[in-house]
Amino acid sequence: MHEMGLCEAVLAVVREVSDDEPVGRVRLRVGRLQGVVPDVFEFCWRMVAADTAAADTALELRNVSVRVRCHACGDEADLETATVACPGCGATSVDVLAGDELTVEEVELRSGEVRRNPGLAAAVETR
Repeated sequence: MHEMGLCEAVLAVVREVSDDEPVGRVRLRVGRLQGVVPDVFEFCWRMVAADTAAADTALELRNVSVRVRCHACGDEADLETATVACPGCGATSVDVLAGDELTVEEVELRSGEVRRNPGLAAAVETR
């Protein structure tokens, strides 16, 4: 159950970003290659966040598809399967462009203040 370790890492970020103020919501970007099972992640989150200011936090997990760039043919493509290879030519020498991340996009405090990840400012979608 690797979700436990992931939740501990996310909690460390959330606590730092929130300065241990009460947290109402955390939005995460989760790449498919992380292999996160949402229900297991939620269960683990409740365990690691217990007795912290993030104990009653609502989690929002946004799945990110795996995107690769092929070294052989140069194509970029989103993968539909778990096999990391170019869907065009079949080459396995690819760069993973997206889909392996676990990123805290934003932390919303119970006061209503939203603290966004500054590294994602241009990439965060509007609601």
